[in-house]
Amino acid sequence: MVAASMGSFLSAKAVANDDITWGVNSAPPFHIYDGEYKDAGVCDALVSAFQQELPQNIHNIRKLPSKRITMIMKRSKNLCFPCVIKNSPYNDTFLYSDTTHKYAPHGVITNRDTAQYITAKYGYPVRFEELAKDTDLRFGQPDERRYGKLQPFIDDYLLNSSNFSFISGQKSHVSVLAMILNDRIDYTVDYEMIKKYYQRTHDDGAKLSFIPIAEYDGQVIEGAVGCTRNEWGKRTIETLNSAISSVQSNSEFQRALDRWLGPNRPR
Repeated sequence: MVAASMGSFLSAKAVANDDITWGVNSAPPFHIYDGEYKDAGVCDALVSAFQQELPQNIHNIRKLPSKRITMIMKRSKNLCFPCVIKNSPYNDTFLYSDTTHKYAPHGVITNRDTAQYITAKYGYPVRFEELAKDTDLRFGQPDERRYGKLQPFIDDYLLNSSNFSFISGQKSHVSVLAMILNDRIDYTVDYEMIKKYYQRTHDDGAKLSFIPIAEYDGQVIEGAVGCTRNEWGKRTIETLNSAISSVQSNSEFQRALDRWLGPNRPR
């Protein structure tokens, strides 16, 4: 019995003392590298909350492009990526923590005039499969963005067509909104908080509109931490899960969620 207890103690100590390496990328308002809201993104606050609740661990933060983060994790190198969609089929190589927070799903983001056209033809919430068939509207998909149950509609009706644009580069999910307002494309799909960030940081942001999507009616997105699927990742997920209840109560994290997701966000 003494040997078993000592083994459990050593195992728990090993878990508690592992370094946690966080991979973060410039994707406001998830992570914000500069400007008025520097380090005040949702995921910035999530990582900070874990640092506060797990002071016994050394937390290393690496700023990396999102593709680099995915490549490192697929190569079984030790890394955790905050604010992933829990159990996403696009990240099936990750290990996932328990749910850290919840938010509403993607919607259509467009300008005010196009929003009137879309809702008149395809309803509010918009029937996205029908919208995707509209050859008169140009769609932009930011680099590394995937849309769950919507992606097959994009692949079937938009991808490889003349009205599809793939937007690459740093902050592509923000750049695509500028393209909408400059009439280079007509709409994209993303979270409402992306529009909110743009409106708070750009003078022309008030011209953007957000339309909920009918195919996502009643659904809620569960956020989590994704870690490399190896022994280090298993230990790290165990450590993170032990702190999630405290992280969810962290005042800084709650303020960030209220700022970007709104006080009426899913709980």
